[in-house]
Amino acid sequence: MRRRNLLKTTGAIGIAGLAGCLGDDDDDPAPADDTADDTAPADDTADDDAADAFPQDDLTWMIPWGEGGGTDTYARQLQPHMSDDLGQSIGIDNREGAGSMVGTEWLVNQDSDGYTFGTVNSGGAHFTWRAAEIDAWHIEEDLEPFAYSGVFGYTLIVNNDVADEHGIDDYGALRDAYQDGDIENFGYQGAGSDSHLTMLLLRDNYGLEYTNDVPYDGGGPTMEAVISGEVAAGFATNTSAVNAEESGEASAIVNLMDIDLSHVWPDLDRIDNYGDSLAWITEFTLTQLAPVGTPDDAKERLSEAVRVATEHDDVQQWSEDTGNIVEYGDVQEAEELWTGIVDVMEQEVDDAIGGFDEFLAMAQED
Repeated sequence: MRRRNLLKTTGAIGIAGLAGCLGDDDDDPAPADDTADDTAPADDTADDDAADAFPQDDLTWMIPWGEGGGTDTYARQLQPHMSDDLGQSIGIDNREGAGSMVGTEWLVNQDSDGYTFGTVNSGGAHFTWRAAEIDAWHIEEDLEPFAYSGVFGYTLIVNNDVADEHGIDDYGALRDAYQDGDIENFGYQGAGSDSHLTMLLLRDNYGLEYTNDVPYDGGGPTMEAVISGEVAAGFATNTSAVNAEESGEASAIVNLMDIDLSHVWPDLDRIDNYGDSLAWITEFTLTQLAPVGTPDDAKERLSEAVRVATEHDDVQQWSEDTGNIVEYGDVQEAEELWTGIVDVMEQEVDDAIGGFDEFLAMAQED
């Protein structure tokens, strides 16, 4: 799978709107009149440009997951700074369900005027769209990327009371607790989703013999289920795993990605200590998208606001404090990371288990 590099852009969009306005001169009125005549069209043009400048109204930012998950947490870090840069309010609209497909389909069907956009994660959304065999719309053709803002992925978390009772402090201990029947329930982020296949791979290739698997709509609800003890362990993103630990009720125990999280959790176990890397299905790019047909100038303006927000001191401090990777990619870079991922996922799933038909068969038996 394509690797992501830290991308920073230093260019800024410069907008020059100069209108010379000379005051009347009683001693020589003619030049003042001529100047006024010459500059009148420029004034009119400036007024027209100001009236047409995007945006002129509030915006909606769709997140296809519930509150408290990784995608939502990233968005809420960027939201106030994007709003300040755009000069308009941005409302976050959480539309969770079907492994992010409910909100993504909603976004596809919105007006392409730039006032409604969303964050959909590559390649998790590509995987889930392909697994669901959706024909009414296409994940790559009916949405237009205009930026990306970070990279994150899956981490396993365990309820602290369960961990203390059974001595669970790494993946091996978690695996043994399931195999011994000490714990039974495991939470994941949506039937038919990328986390569903990841869970099946953990079961079949890494010995995670859970008895009951419980699907939730995203990292936030899964995190809450682990915190409450409804399930002993489950998937979080590295972003929501930080929130879980801050609650004092759950802890991160294994990193499922290739991304190094040792600066946040120095002793965090890694799944590649037990087998092959799972990064192809456990790492995601936070991609900002708009409905197909959104004007280029609106996408560029939104992209610039993402850049400003990602580079803001508060966001950079949050990134440093939590280990969440904040990156900015412009329109072209976002398009390159978004396009062709369905084909990549088809090849990866084929290599891992024999194809999407096999995944669907495994999911039905699960």
